[in-house]
Amino acid sequence: TEPKDKLPPWIPYGLRILAAQQLQYNDGSSKALDVLLDMRDRTVRTEYWNTGGMEVWKSTLDNAIVNACIRMKEWRLALHYVEELIGGLEEGVKREVLWWCRQDSVVGSIGEETRSQLRELITSAAYVELLSRQILILLQSGAIKAAETVQGDVRLHAAKVEGIVLTGALSRIHGEFALIRQVPVRQMVNDGLILFAQSDYELAAQRFRDAMELQQSVSADMNDSSRLNNTDDPSSPAFPSCWKDLDSPTIGFDADSSLTVECINNLSLCLLYSGKMRAAVHEMESLIRKDPCEHLTEGMAFNLCTLYELGSDGEECTKRKKRLQRVAKRFFLHDIGVESFRLN
Repeated sequence: TEPKDKLPPWIPYGLRILAAQQLQYNDGSSKALDVLLDMRDRTVRTEYWNTGGMEVWKSTLDNAIVNACIRMKEWRLALHYVEELIGGLEEGVKREVLWWCRQDSVVGSIGEETRSQLRELITSAAYVELLSRQILILLQSGAIKAAETVQGDVRLHAAKVEGIVLTGALSRIHGEFALIRQVPVRQMVNDGLILFAQSDYELAAQRFRDAMELQQSVSADMNDSSRLNNTDDPSSPAFPSCWKDLDSPTIGFDADSSLTVECINNLSLCLLYSGKMRAAVHEMESLIRKDPCEHLTEGMAFNLCTLYELGSDGEECTKRKKRLQRVAKRFFLHDIGVESFRLN
């Protein structure tokens, strides 16, 4: 008999995965992880569903499980499923290459040689992303030496990505696919995180500054490419399908489209730990004045208010915190909670 919880065929299976992931935000239990592990087991035993093809969701579920494990600080389990993602890369990359070859923006322009380059490009970029996740987990668990070793592998794969000449279809895919586009930025952020873990705060801060500048350059290039190809228009044939992950997954994960917020939060921590309070406050306030919508994040607000407490008396400190809070309200930054301003 069919299971009672089998969804109708018209509901994308990806929505069920999102619903399972949401459980971890509703309560602090392991219910989300339990549900995701059960769903993963079913993708392997496809006879449970009396249909084939469920195995394509394995990588998507592994990715969701990694995120749930990190949230629960289950470091060993998270590392295990990152390895599972790495182990399933070959099949996932085949599906990803096939998906891109079917897109209107590149169809007819990918020959066998270009397809081989695309396969190598996506594989190396995927390794950079997954190994970077390993580094994050290792650093949070205190394994700094192991993280340094993995970063060496990241550099090798990043060099492969940089060594592929991007022309024609590959150039367009590079502009539309964050996994490939973010490789150099991610490598630089990894360097900063490792230096921070080694207590080299000044050098780590410089790495994060460099990463922010590189991210701005990458984002500018992407915007130029979008205007040329009209990829912001859903009716355009060059518009990449946003339903891929919900309907027909490929490698099961992607990179963040921008690492600016991560760089800002880490930079603010480096400045906080460096002990140079006035210089730190000046740099953080300068970033906020430059672009409040992009640079005033929850982490930035919390760290800046902490510096206000350390470097100002009670009345002056409160005045500066309230001024920062007014800036957040002025630019409708409602995602920054009141607690970030450390007001009693």
